[in-house]
Amino acid sequence: MLRKFSTNSNKYVPLLHRRQQLSTPSTVSTVLDDETLLDQAHIDEAVRVNPLLARVSPAQWRNVHETLMNHGLNTSNFLRIATGNPEVFARPTQRLVDAMEFWRSFQFTEKLMFLLLTKYPELLDVNENMRLRKHIGYLKSFAGTSKNVWKLLMNCPDLLEHSERHVEEKVTYLKEVMRVEIPEIIKSEALSKPLEEIRYRHVFLERLGLFKPRPLKVDPDEPTKNPLLYQITNKSDNAFATKVCYVTLVEFEAFKESEYEEWEKGKKLARNFCLELG
Repeated sequence: MLRKFSTNSNKYVPLLHRRQQLSTPSTVSTVLDDETLLDQAHIDEAVRVNPLLARVSPAQWRNVHETLMNHGLNTSNFLRIATGNPEVFARPTQRLVDAMEFWRSFQFTEKLMFLLLTKYPELLDVNENMRLRKHIGYLKSFAGTSKNVWKLLMNCPDLLEHSERHVEEKVTYLKEVMRVEIPEIIKSEALSKPLEEIRYRHVFLERLGLFKPRPLKVDPDEPTKNPLLYQITNKSDNAFATKVCYVTLVEFEAFKESEYEEWEKGKKLARNFCLELG
């Protein structure tokens, strides 16, 4: 995650694979009587949660805590960031300040910005600000508002790595083929999934008679019997097969294998046809 926008990217684990680690508010269990103070008990608990923090000096703890406090984060939020991304202690103070101001510039509101940064602390490692700013501007072009961009990033943080072309391909498929509205896309993890995976699940549901595209002129608020997009995209293969499609995982995997072979044959025929025309 953030390979395009952060430094020392080889040290980072993809955010989606770390979601459970980074998003649990109870990772640091010490009760904070004063959200402005940082004492040794807080540090000891943070080291217990993430042993890599044992190498951080007392001066580094004080400096980073003070820096983030000065930008509105409380001690609980600071500890979530520290345990989720120990690399913040290696960042020069000005780099942290610049990162905070960078995310503040998108006007998510302070509360929403803090939720985003404490869930995905690697976002404080952003480096290529102009490139990332342009990319977020692109996301806003179809999401519509800053809050919707925030929702997208909360559900699909790896969108920051996806090219505009790849995002556009998925948005087009969801809107024009599945006929799903933008608000439903934003509430799901669909845009973090490969287009092939979205297509597999959509076509499988259609084959089972469990999904029908809405008529073009229908009111988007009209109820539908289709599964909601988050039910299609946010589940494991097993949960999708058994809970949404009411079949076994083996049946879904067999379908994917068969479809893959058919699509590969189709692509090969298309390539050969183009070569003949050339």
